[in-house]
Amino acid sequence: MSKHFASGSNAVRGLTLEIADGQTCVLIGPSGCGKTTTLRMINRLIDPDSGHIYVDGVDNLTVDPAALRLKMGYVIQQTGLFPHMTVGDNVATVPRLWGWDRGRIRSRVDELLELVGLAPDEYRARYPHQLSGGQRQRVGFARALAADPPILLMDEPFGAVDRITRDRLQQEFIRIQRSLRKTVVFVTHDIDEAVIVGDRICLLKMQAEVAQYDTPERILTHPSSDYVTEFLGRERLLRRMSVARIDTGSLERGTPRHDEPRIALSSTLTAAFAAALASPTERVAVYDGDRYAGAFTATSLLESLRREGGEGGEQVAAGV
Repeated sequence: MSKHFASGSNAVRGLTLEIADGQTCVLIGPSGCGKTTTLRMINRLIDPDSGHIYVDGVDNLTVDPAALRLKMGYVIQQTGLFPHMTVGDNVATVPRLWGWDRGRIRSRVDELLELVGLAPDEYRARYPHQLSGGQRQRVGFARALAADPPILLMDEPFGAVDRITRDRLQQEFIRIQRSLRKTVVFVTHDIDEAVIVGDRICLLKMQAEVAQYDTPERILTHPSSDYVTEFLGRERLLRRMSVARIDTGSLERGTPRHDEPRIALSSTLTAAFAAALASPTERVAVYDGDRYAGAFTATSLLESLRREGGEGGEQVAAGV
């Protein structure tokens, strides 16, 4: 699909992208590369000049825009909360438009506030100006989920808060997504955020040209071009450690020591290395369930990084 603006710029030119059902696809790239334009074409806030967008085989251009948007949750950086409405009324916006009865709406509002970590009795009657930035982002996320839409569009949803709050919101999003498994299109400019929240990352050049579309593991361990390597930056090793897992072949064999801390085999290299550094022996015992798998050391870290990789590609259910 393509989008050309009257100013003469091509925001998106010939983008072809497929997103699997239940996955979080992160769009990332330099400022002005067409990330937000792509997102806005999905729910027809703007229409493409050419090409089509299909969801479950249905062309979005054949669906009434208002009806289409009611079926897609939309979260933006500024939250877009109505300042004159309470938290409860903000969250209830779409269910009211769907004509839900009051009891069902109240139950859904309370359920979602609990889901995003805001006690309903404490926050339901508050107004947006009475909340912190992180709390407003949580309310915006709850509102997007209110009518249980199959698709969520998120445009730099955590970009307006401080780093500590952002980290917490990312972990909250991951927790909720693991439970709900929505199809999410998530725009960010932060590669660390993309690695943390994404099942797949679509790294774009200008005019939404796809530089690489793959799992975080594959992009970090097998960048497809110099452009991708440069975009990942100097902290690529740290990012690899944050997603890569312990390789059993890198572990020291033998019997566990009583003074060694324990970690799960499923731990990331970041967690394993931090535990090893904190250990008096600079070793940590790795367990696969109740089975001792070996000891993790600094040498294990290097070997795991050399061996690790990832597999990409899953069956497509929704195409953009």
